[in-house]
Parts: sequence; C-alpha cells; structure tokens
Amino acid sequence: MRSFFSRRRADREPAERIYAAAVQAARNPALFRDYGVPDTLQGRFESVALHLFPVLHRLMHQPGDDPALARSVAESFVAHTDGAFREMGVGDTVVPKRMKGLYGSFAGRIEAYKRALEDGDEALVDAIARNVFPDGGEGQHARALARYLREAEAAMRAVGLPELRAGDLPFPVFSYASRATPRK
Repeated sequence: MRSFFSRRRADREPAERIYAAAVQAARNPALFRDYGVPDTLQGRFESVALHLFPVLHRLMHQPGDDPALARSVAESFVAHTDGAFREMGVGDTVVPKRMKGLYGSFAGRIEAYKRALEDGDEALVDAIARNVFPDGGEGQHARALARYLREAEAAMRAVGLPELRAGDLPFPVFSYASRATPRK
C-alpha cells in the first residue's frame, strides 16, 4: 500500500510541471491572434487540450512511455479545472456535473486527435476544425494548427522521459507564415 502512495506522490510533482508547461504554451497570444483560436473559455479549453494531447500521447503510446504519469497529468488538468470553476463562482453542487461533462469532452478530444493523427493530415485538420472552430469557416487556421500539432507530437516523441518529467516540453515555436520550428 505504501508503495502505491509513494508512486502517486512521485508522479504528482512531474505531472504538475508538465501540466504547467502545457498550459503556458496553450496561453501563447499567437494562438488567439494568428491562429484564430477563439479567445473564450471554450477556446482556451481547446488550446489546453491541443497542448496536452502530444504530451499524453507520448506518455501513453511511445517507447519509454509512462502511463501512470499520463494519468497524473490528466488528474492535474481535472484538479486545476475544478479549482477554476470554483473560483468563477460555480456552485459546489454543480461543479461535479460540469467536471464530468468537461472531462468527457477532454477525453473525446484526446481520442479524436489520436485517431486523426493515425488517419492522416486531412483527418487531423477535420478534427481540429470540428473541435476548435465548431462554427466552421476556419479552414486555413485549422490547417495551420494541424501542422503545429503534428510537429508538437513529433517533438514530444523525440524527447526523453527525464526531460518530460522536468517539464521541459519542446513545443514548436508558433510561426503561422512558415513552418513551426522546435523551441531550443
């Protein structure tokens, strides 16, 4: 029993670092200004999901994976989102219901991006357009975000687990006009 709890505690700090780095990348103003991600509560959720996907995908499906750490990162997302709802004044009786729906949406995004990544570029563009731009009309932005997400996934695949655990996430630098380049 003690081993389980010490493992959970050992994953909590790296998970928090990973989550914080993903959220920092998700808040980059270029996403909203240049890539057209709506600067709304929903748009910010979509941005966080886009940035957590390559990390979770790496931790769950790549050589040297760490599913327990992936689970801890997802738990960090839930804990921080729960806290944000409470800070916004959402009532205690409503928060669990909202969280269940939100986590279901988050899990759906992760699965949709995983399938789309496997199915090719157009499937990824479609998945991003459907989730990030549900009102349509953002094809160019969805295509640019799909390119960015594919490059982020490749960058995460190339990084070692020690770097990930340290929160050193190699998200590409945003470059709408040209190809994104990995951060150094």
